[in-house]
Amino acid sequence: MALRPNLTALSSLTTVSFEKSVYRAVVERFKDKVLSTEGNRFFPGRYHLSGEGGILYTSLTKEIAIKEIERHASRAMLQERLAIAKINIRLDKVLDLTQASTLKILGLSKNDLISSDYSKTQAISMIAREAGFRGLIVPSATSAGNNLIIFENNLGKGCLIEIEDISLH
Repeated sequence: MALRPNLTALSSLTTVSFEKSVYRAVVERFKDKVLSTEGNRFFPGRYHLSGEGGILYTSLTKEIAIKEIERHASRAMLQERLAIAKINIRLDKVLDLTQASTLKILGLSKNDLISSDYSKTQAISMIAREAGFRGLIVPSATSAGNNLIIFENNLGKGCLIEIEDISLH
């Protein structure tokens, strides 16, 4: 029997600061909108419900960003070249859900975070946003590494999201 998640513990967890580069892949025709979260309004995602805006999905490596878009984009879209953005990030109040100790406190497993059932991850995101977190470090469902989910509506003084470079792949 699966343990029931203890999501009420989320707001009491220790957060980390995140100051690194991350990556995001889009098809070339959307390279001018690489930081857009407009798609959130039309399609649900692992960490947002359909209609919710301001959830920016990024990956910790270029390779993961490419694997993520390959998982989600249509075959027709993948015929186009990809634009890969390197994005400089500075955030405080980030919850690292790749740590076994954090998952244990929450009564979750890595499999809960990469499952095709988004109900737990969407609940985690909603509670984390309400608690004022700026983002989540999470395992990629590609099993290739980790992603950073940024809650744009929670950004504050000292936070940075800045495109360093966009290359075509």
